[in-house]
Amino acid sequence: MSFLLALIFSLSSNLDNFVIGLTYGVKNERIPLVSNAIIAFITALVTFISMLGGQLVTQLIPHQVSNELGSVIFILMGTWFICADMLKKQQQKEEKQSTVLNFKGAVMLGLLLSINNIGVGILGSITHLSIYLVVALTFITGMMLTYAGNNIGDSVIGKTVGKYNDLISGGLLILLGILSLFFSF
Repeated sequence: MSFLLALIFSLSSNLDNFVIGLTYGVKNERIPLVSNAIIAFITALVTFISMLGGQLVTQLIPHQVSNELGSVIFILMGTWFICADMLKKQQQKEEKQSTVLNFKGAVMLGLLLSINNIGVGILGSITHLSIYLVVALTFITGMMLTYAGNNIGDSVIGKTVGKYNDLISGGLLILLGILSLFFSF
């Protein structure tokens, strides 16, 4: 069960990678494998550091209390994402981007995408998810979601997932919170 929870965690925290890949794919701009790996590495590293911070918190709070607290916060975060998605107005910002994502752009995207993983990483640690499993899955799902988004591009599936990114991510966080309430790590 811990693998499933870690996978749900990784998917929910990396769904933005799909949207970034999709953004580039819609414009027929490719994200090279090296740039994709840089983005995934930075995201996984920030997740690892935030989960180490979360472990410090768990030393101060009993296991059962920290697990329940983290689960409730996951549910609240998921609800927030869903509400924000419902309230958000449709905005399309046109940004000029190069046809190939370079090293500097990959580092910047990696840092921007990893902001989401700071709080979620701390919560993942509080709910006693395996740090190494989460970090590995964060790297793998980050690579796969960026690649998939970039290659799906202008398809109906890509547009739908991109449009409902917060809703899907919020739903995954709520599912993670509910499952972690029922299953001990």
